Amino acid sequence: MPGPTSFDKWFAQRVSFGANRSASLADGTCPYLPARIGPPHPPPDLSPHLQWYAGTVQSTRDTEMTPPACVSEVHLQESPGKVNWPNFFVVGAQKAGTTYLYHTLKRHPEAFLPRQKELRYFQPGHQDSASLDRYRALYADATGYKAIGEITPFYLFDPDVPARIRQVCPDAKIIIVLRDPIERAYSHYLDRRRDSDDRFDHAESFREALRRYNDRSASEWRFSQEYIEHGFYYEQVRRYLETFGRDRVLILLFDDLAKNSNELLMRVARHIGVDPGFFAELDVSQPRHPYAVPRFAATSWLQRQKIAKLRVVRSVGRALRPILYDMKKPPMDEESLRQLQQLFEPDVTRLEELLGRKLPELRKTWLQ
Repeated sequence: MPGPTSFDKWFAQRVSFGANRSASLADGTCPYLPARIGPPHPPPDLSPHLQWYAGTVQSTRDTEMTPPACVSEVHLQESPGKVNWPNFFVVGAQKAGTTYLYHTLKRHPEAFLPRQKELRYFQPGHQDSASLDRYRALYADATGYKAIGEITPFYLFDPDVPARIRQVCPDAKIIIVLRDPIERAYSHYLDRRRDSDDRFDHAESFREALRRYNDRSASEWRFSQEYIEHGFYYEQVRRYLETFGRDRVLILLFDDLAKNSNELLMRVARHIGVDPGFFAELDVSQPRHPYAVPRFAATSWLQRQKIAKLRVVRSVGRALRPILYDMKKPPMDEESLRQLQQLFEPDVTRLEELLGRKLPELRKTWLQ
């Protein structure tokens, strides 16, 4: 029987490391990234190329966060004209229903959302004069609305974003939607499989994608990073609670979208200050987007062409879908499920302690 792989050792080490999470944070190490492969006791130091993240997590532990200078007042001065800044933000998580919220909230007559989702303006590298001008233009018609929003699910994971938002929009309301982290990771992986980018290997299994996380030099490493790290909710949620206060942060569960979408939307409406009655009887059924991965390189290429948007081409594509696409969603292997459960369990427990309530919805896929 073959011995454990380096990935298997890393998972075992990560679970052991998670048990000593508080001590790790106190001495400046980061419990959310893999240490070098080796004996699990004592926890080894982070490898040099991951030290930057340890410092980032440590820096966000202060309750009073100093707004970063790169939300530049100079840009505001150099680009004259009023900006209709948002007063609410849906910050994530990825693959947790934020696109549904975007399209549904746009229907409310008292709420304004720009024509584009996921603006990412408050992330590092997006705040120059040109970006501000573009942001201003997207919100130029937002005058007179009770609620003005931005929906960017990348904001939850980025440690710099809460302070950046607070500097410009100190009274903003925050909405966070959480999903079982294993289910979220697998949905994220399947979404990548649906991507028609030729650089992505459609045949790569979920297990292989997780293994790649141990090799930062891999060309697709960042996707493996997102599958794993974006599911560690405790630090992500804590940053927003400490930056904006609990009364301004609404935390929702992805499962509630399926159970009672109308009630969830009414909660959102009350939180952002618009009439909740609009959603009471509104048809808010969610459109289905069936899983489909191109079988052929030509299919992937055609999807990216302008001709693919023509009605006749789309009609033909729907008729030939079973031939052109693999429609069977692959199941998650039990080994990946078991290891991800061990990986995420300590973080879910800490999140429950932070919020003061049990969250069985975040353990929906757990093996018994």
